[in-house]
Amino acid sequence: MRDEAGAVVEVEVDPATAFEVFTGETAAWWHRDLFRGPGELRFEPGAGGRLLLNGEREVGRVTVWEPTPRLVFSYGPAGAEVEVRFEATESGTRVVLRHRGWATDEEAGGQWAGVLAGFARHSLERALLRRLGEFLDAIGAGDVEFFERNLTEDALMIFPGRDNTYTKAEGIAAMSDHPPYVKYDIAEPRVVHLGDDTAVLTHRATVWHKEMTTPRHVRVSSVLVKVDGGWRLALHQWTE
Repeated sequence: MRDEAGAVVEVEVDPATAFEVFTGETAAWWHRDLFRGPGELRFEPGAGGRLLLNGEREVGRVTVWEPTPRLVFSYGPAGAEVEVRFEATESGTRVVLRHRGWATDEEAGGQWAGVLAGFARHSLERALLRRLGEFLDAIGAGDVEFFERNLTEDALMIFPGRDNTYTKAEGIAAMSDHPPYVKYDIAEPRVVHLGDDTAVLTHRATVWHKEMTTPRHVRVSSVLVKVDGGWRLALHQWTE
């Protein structure tokens, strides 16, 4: 038996974003309370803020609220507390969680590892959505070299209609005079993480550029692979 449990995970967002996701988007990734059964947890921001289960039941209190470096809150048996540190790395943030002051065993450490795995998956969603935003910015800027660098050599882009499948070279040629988007609204993002180096990002999008008379509603699926530490686009498909 020990009086401490914890877990460590690395995510591909900066420490400020990691802190924001951990404290502000808890309901999106933490769906298991370690002591009181299933439930969604939510932080009230700032020192003294409550940790609420299912929006109403207080299960902890924030004692340290330092956006970016550190978060400490009471949680679990009386006297127990959780400390979370957000440490910058070359590729993002190392999140180190320690839960002190309660009797536990090896299984509890595994439970915390599962909780942080949910956090990592949600953080990856944020990182890949940011990456998608970089592609959209490159279209708006007419930055053809960006696509040269950030598409895989065998990349495919597939759009609705006949003769709308493009190789990397064909896609780059088409992007050179692509009009910038007036609207690209994203809904229902979801990530399937296929190992350390491959991920699928899906979302619904409402898109509109200057050559369109009305907005278009599509389902978008993108396969990204990590090459030399960065995510490159291997497949991009729209369906209606």
